[in-house]
Amino acid sequence: MTAITHLALVPRDGLFCKDGRGWHTSTLGRGHGLDWPWPSTVLGALRTASGREVETRTGRRLDADGWRAHAGGVTLARTLVLRRPTDSAWSVDHRIWPAPADARRLAGGDHLHRLDPVPPSVRTLGRDDDEAREALWVPLLPDKAKPLPEPRWWSEARLAAWLAGGAVRSHDPANAFEPRRRIQAHIEIREATRTVKDEALYSHDVVEALERSPEWTHGAEWALGVEVVLPGRAPAIASLGSDGRLARVEALPAPVFEPPSSVIDAFERGSRGLRLVAVTPACFAGGWRPDGLERSGGELRGRIPGLAPELVLRAAMVPRPIHVSGWDLATRRPKPAASMVPPGAVYFFERADGGAFGSSEARALWLAAIGDRTAEGFGRVIPGVWNPTRSKP
Repeated sequence: MTAITHLALVPRDGLFCKDGRGWHTSTLGRGHGLDWPWPSTVLGALRTASGREVETRTGRRLDADGWRAHAGGVTLARTLVLRRPTDSAWSVDHRIWPAPADARRLAGGDHLHRLDPVPPSVRTLGRDDDEAREALWVPLLPDKAKPLPEPRWWSEARLAAWLAGGAVRSHDPANAFEPRRRIQAHIEIREATRTVKDEALYSHDVVEALERSPEWTHGAEWALGVEVVLPGRAPAIASLGSDGRLARVEALPAPVFEPPSSVIDAFERGSRGLRLVAVTPACFAGGWRPDGLERSGGELRGRIPGLAPELVLRAAMVPRPIHVSGWDLATRRPKPAASMVPPGAVYFFERADGGAFGSSEARALWLAAIGDRTAEGFGRVIPGVWNPTRSKP
């Protein structure tokens, strides 16, 4: 029977998900892994684990057609990054989020600076043949401000405060994280000569899922939370990424996917604008531009899934694109590479009718799916309040 299941994949042995670069593309002479698995990688792991569970339970091996049919019944919906004390049960407080692109840590500042966009006063240095693009608002930094690096992952409390419009402390190690990485070496020995095979000597980085934590006595562990449609029972174990590294599969409470009350309360008071943060890679036909937006009257206007009103895109803060590929086990060939918007990208909208965004819109947009390949877990977004100002720099 097909049912929506909420699971946590706990990779106690670390993660290595090979990126698109070759094994010897740098002076280090080693392979490089992704910072975090793509949703398509997680979906492939779940499809494989679910198929193995069926084979074990029925005592029959699936042939190629059987695997294709079974894989088609496994789809991925919402996904989360999780981090908890190793001796605790999963809860909403254990959610971890990608740092939004509209936040900047500045030298000498006690709190993060919000890159709230304002109407532009000059044109860009590139081609100006796109009136709607040239009309997009731009962010501002204080004079003589030096941006500093910021950890990639934020805690639930930190991001909820940011989305609700509150002040967020600049340097806060207890609420901003970066998983530890280590180098894993592989060798193969010739049995006859007891020497190393040069062609089998290589190394790569591994993202550690276990870490020591000053806040928790027994340390912390990272995991992936998934909302998945399975045609059978949930597997007890899965292999995730390269090297066949195992991940324990645990049940996850459904409320872990619900929006924080502080964000809903902030929208309850009304928000003249909307900031939409991508929390998984997003696949759009227009590259950086969300699907459903078209040029109209010198602006980018349209609708996005989950909202009825027409929207006007005011600004887009999108880092460099990422290129997502993979391996198709059914055809045994690499998948075509797709250029996607990275997690953390932020889009700023206003309603075309001048109305405000309320709590119903916030609930509808929480971990909503936009763009293409949403059945693979791509295109998930979360909302935040934004009160636009039209004062020019």
